[in-house]
Amino acid sequence: MRFLMACGAVAASFLGCHYVCAQSAPPPENPYGELAGASGPIKTPSGPSKPTPRTADGKPDLSGFWKGPLIFGGMFKGVGGPPFTPAGEEAYKYNLAKSINPEALCLFAGIPRASISGVPFEIVQNSNRVAFLYELMWTFRTIPIDGRGHAKDIEPSFFGDGVGKWDGDTLVIDSIGFKDKLSWIDDDAHPHSDAMHVVERWSRPDADHLAHEVTVEDPKFYTKPWTFSRVFTAMPPGDELYEFACDENNVDRDGGHLGYGPLNLKTYPLNPPAPRK
Repeated sequence: MRFLMACGAVAASFLGCHYVCAQSAPPPENPYGELAGASGPIKTPSGPSKPTPRTADGKPDLSGFWKGPLIFGGMFKGVGGPPFTPAGEEAYKYNLAKSINPEALCLFAGIPRASISGVPFEIVQNSNRVAFLYELMWTFRTIPIDGRGHAKDIEPSFFGDGVGKWDGDTLVIDSIGFKDKLSWIDDDAHPHSDAMHVVERWSRPDADHLAHEVTVEDPKFYTKPWTFSRVFTAMPPGDELYEFACDENNVDRDGGHLGYGPLNLKTYPLNPPAPRK
């Protein structure tokens, strides 16, 4: 059974609990260790590995259902912690003291936050477009790979304006045009500005693994870009996404758990009491 719980809600259709919130840096001991940590290197399969499936035009087929553990406090490991500008430091302090976790309000995670989530997703691909269907908040994003560039007049959004292209066997997605309000880059309340630029590199080394590398730059809030990576694994045959009705039985809001900054996993109850009528 897959464990699912969003920090914003426990949907009535879920079959368990999944935790997507964490404390601010430095990360504390994680009481839910089975969900912690970035994905490790690709493990050698016990039998012969299946080759990477390909589409009719010869590109790697990224389609399928994918899952991986929650990355707990690991986004900035490669740069030794968040390299804040003074404005970024102030924005971070604001999130800790005056901002409610957007996912607790059932708002979309966006990217790069969706990239650290432990909630599964599906990829649907054709020759002109790749779609990401997220169980988290039951949302999606769709990326054109037909050679177009970014729109001239971009309406800011949680997932930004993403355009893709193939670099050999790697799908590269370039995204700009992000909202700068009610949006965190991770579960630890780290902020981003409207100047954030995210580049993702997706590749499928074999049939069972999906490699993902993310580079983030935001000159308003961070002094230098940083990169993190992980590996997702294919879900077993027959496993698909569960409906995520975030606003149904939202235990953060209805149970009185809403507060500023990240939630403390050590004090957050595994089985919150039913909301008061």
